[in-house]
Amino acid sequence: MVDLNRKLFALILVTVAVFIAAPLASAQEPPTLTAWTDKAEYAPGETGTLSFALYNNGGSALNIKKVTIVFDEWRAYRNGQWEGNQTIDVTPPLVVESKAAPYENSTKFTVPNDGRAQTTSVHITFYTVDTGIAASGIYSITVVRTPRYMDQIVTLFTVQIVLIIVCTVILAATIFLSARRPQVTWSKEPE
Repeated sequence: MVDLNRKLFALILVTVAVFIAAPLASAQEPPTLTAWTDKAEYAPGETGTLSFALYNNGGSALNIKKVTIVFDEWRAYRNGQWEGNQTIDVTPPLVVESKAAPYENSTKFTVPNDGRAQTTSVHITFYTVDTGIAASGIYSITVVRTPRYMDQIVTLFTVQIVLIIVCTVILAATIFLSARRPQVTWSKEPE
């Protein structure tokens, strides 16, 4: 009887392990999304290119119908429309096969010239026909801000360099002229 209980316990344990491991074995690996820009940093008003690629790691094909791109810090409602969001409609839907070549695309953006010109997070989301969101990721675009009075600082340094050069020339002329004294010649005094 004890031997039968051990066998029954082992059978139940193996059955539970199979039921726990089955979903893990059939789970699909999520798609890999990467993004990059054409430059490391941008200035206000500058135009750049945001490129992105989606690689399907899963076991089934993805039918991409649209891609949304949201520049978090640059969003604003101006002149009757929203700025800072882009939607790329893929018509007809693009099939990205499993473990095949990735879907690659790029879009242009312009860094705002107003107070929104700052480093921003970029949310990229891929939508499929079947399941909705296939992949999403957060990336960053760096905006370099020059100090407010940089023009005045550059002018000040330029004036300082010119004054140093003028003072050096005056000092050199003074030293040169003081070293060139006329020679004193002794002559007899008339009697």
